[in-house]
Amino acid sequence: MEQVSLTMGAKAKDFGDALTFELPVYRFSTPETVATLGVLAEDGTRTESIVLPRSYDPTQGGLTVQVDPSLAAGMRNGLDYLEHFRYECTEQTVSRFLPNVFTYRAYQQLNLQRPELAAKLPGLVSTGLQRLYNQQHFDGGWGWFILDDSDPYLTAYVLLGLVEADRADFSVDEQVMANAVSYLQASLVAPKDIDMNWQANRQAFILYVLAEAGQGDLGRSVALFNQRQKLDTFGRAYLAMAIHLLDDKAKQVDTLLSDITSAAIVSATGAHWEETQVDYYAMNTDTRSTAIIIAALSRIQPDHALLPQAVRWLMSIRENGGHWETTQETAWAIIGLTDFMTATGELEGEYNWRVSLNGTALDSGAVSSANIDETTQLQADIAQLLADAANRLAIERDPADSSVSGSPGRLYYAAYLETYKPANEVKALDRGIIISRKYSLADDPGGEAITGASVGDVITVELTLVAPNDLHYVLVEDPFPAGAEGIDTSLATTSIVGEAPSIERTDRRDPWGYGWWWFSHAELRDEKALLFASYLPKGTYVYRYQIRASLPGEFNVIPTHAEEMYFPEVFGRSDGGLFRIQ
Repeated sequence: MEQVSLTMGAKAKDFGDALTFELPVYRFSTPETVATLGVLAEDGTRTESIVLPRSYDPTQGGLTVQVDPSLAAGMRNGLDYLEHFRYECTEQTVSRFLPNVFTYRAYQQLNLQRPELAAKLPGLVSTGLQRLYNQQHFDGGWGWFILDDSDPYLTAYVLLGLVEADRADFSVDEQVMANAVSYLQASLVAPKDIDMNWQANRQAFILYVLAEAGQGDLGRSVALFNQRQKLDTFGRAYLAMAIHLLDDKAKQVDTLLSDITSAAIVSATGAHWEETQVDYYAMNTDTRSTAIIIAALSRIQPDHALLPQAVRWLMSIRENGGHWETTQETAWAIIGLTDFMTATGELEGEYNWRVSLNGTALDSGAVSSANIDETTQLQADIAQLLADAANRLAIERDPADSSVSGSPGRLYYAAYLETYKPANEVKALDRGIIISRKYSLADDPGGEAITGASVGDVITVELTLVAPNDLHYVLVEDPFPAGAEGIDTSLATTSIVGEAPSIERTDRRDPWGYGWWWFSHAELRDEKALLFASYLPKGTYVYRYQIRASLPGEFNVIPTHAEEMYFPEVFGRSDGGLFRIQ
């Protein structure tokens, strides 16, 4: 994010003082990104064509090229993305430190000394553990946010984080782990009584985490194996790891891996897996399934022919910034790739590389053991690109020793073209969620819509969200006009649910029909309001909160955005706008 640095000072005859601070710059524009990615496993040249869109802002955006000489380098940005993720639910608290712990242990096993990771890891883990201790419920479980009911899947994910932190010699509260184990054991059911795929997947994950915690149950695991047709592919991977931990000679493991590998989709970009249905409760996507399967194969059959192809596919779909689409995808991708790197020792690269754009060199370098885990990121401004022709991006690798034919290692590359459109040209969009925004004066009983106010006025912001289908793990972001500030940390909520409420909902419905209980967490930040709901049944929801007009001026207002956090392709946005304060 861009920032401006402001310095203010005061000086008298004999004394003076000054203060410098930075403020973020939120541009009134919407970025659009396209990407091309690949792997050079042998010496040679790869050329990619990049074409600019017809309409774009010529002052913003550009081309980013990332060169990674190994998986260890390719995971660095993903770790940074998780460490600085902008929200702090239970899942993201664990995802901040769990992949870092895995990576640090892998570096130790591969005799790679990384003092910067060793220095920051204690603080990262300690902060996460304290937050988790404070959010554990009396029943031993955790919810998405502290006000949510305990959830077995999230609780198992937390316990996995605690177990791995304990293995890395961090001090972990044993009673907290014991309470989590008790909660998870109580949540297990007989496999024959499981009806839905998501229930079977959850059971497999719990059994796997309990096995990692030294509390595995081989009998229940085998019983679930006998009902494995109820498991999705990633659930079978969890179960394979669970049984393998308890009995590495068990024939059930071979059967599960055979089921998994026979379902692989192999293409020119590698191998991956696609589920027949989405497991919303597990926050699962096809990318996440592929990452979990990479972890299972790396631990159980590291020489399997599909494994390198799956790794190539996973590395090829990273987003701009070197991470994957969600925190769960990124966390499991790093865990799976770390397991693969540990199993294969993929740190033997030694070659020269060059990157050029339209015949002009952007950069070049040499890969060796000294920099095998270092990423190189190159930038070309939008003005450097051809607007009316295809841009040619060439990636080359050659042997470090010209007398040798062929060089070891792999080169992973990614190119991201980012262009911008003014937000006032971007219209409201429905991709599974419909969201709109209205401003009105707080003292207007009729709630008439306004596009301006006077300094000091209190303004009611009304967000209307329509969910055509049930939604899971919903985030709503509503930016303020820059001349206004939030004044109320509690959001008043009304809800009109599109179906008759169930019994447990009815006793919470007050005479006015308010549905505030669906939203377990709300935040009012300097620049925007945030709402979170772990589950929203289909229907129409209206949210109201208040801001105060503080500074005179004419302000562009960034559109409201709503999405399913772990399925961001399901989203909606409102129109942008203009708000005047006099």
